[in-house]
Amino acid sequence: MIIVGAGALGLETMAILVDDGFNEEIVFFDDNPSKSDIILYHRYRIITNQLEQQNYTKQHPHFVVAIGHPRLRAKKYKQMLNWGGIPVNVISKKAHVFPFFAPFEGCIIEPSAGISHGVKMGKSCAIHINCTVGHSVHLGDFVNIGPGANIVGPCFIDSYAYVSVGAVVHPHVSIGKFAFIGSNVVVNRDVADYETYLG
Repeated sequence: MIIVGAGALGLETMAILVDDGFNEEIVFFDDNPSKSDIILYHRYRIITNQLEQQNYTKQHPHFVVAIGHPRLRAKKYKQMLNWGGIPVNVISKKAHVFPFFAPFEGCIIEPSAGISHGVKMGKSCAIHINCTVGHSVHLGDFVNIGPGANIVGPCFIDSYAYVSVGAVVHPHVSIGKFAFIGSNVVVNRDVADYETYLG
């Protein structure tokens, strides 16, 4: 399994896999040359060279992109697909996901997250610890829902939007593409594309 990104979300994703009993090899890809030759926790290798990353992907194609920033996540996701990578979901067994959840691709759902019925989720979304996504919420591609955020359905959050820690999104609200929702704010109106909403 390849985890793209060896930062905070990457380590959290690794912890989910370990906690859930994943027993195959886990390797990190990270372009930061300062992380070259590092073995995390005396076990997990970080590959920083792009040619080596590409060659590794040909042999071990399953990956998840664990980068919090939606645009960077999308860039790496597309790069991995171009190299022949196959996106997988990492869903904690400690998350509460409605059993008839619609299929999705390359997403991360952390422990204690709650996903209700009727939710549609685009590619490579990151749903962090202790947040809730209510019924009939539609998330676009590469959306980030921060720790402890509460998305009350039904509502629509477009691609590349970033909802920060502890934010509350009210029902019948639309959040536009590339919008940024600040920490601990209450969103009770529509938010335009590219808008920064701080309450």
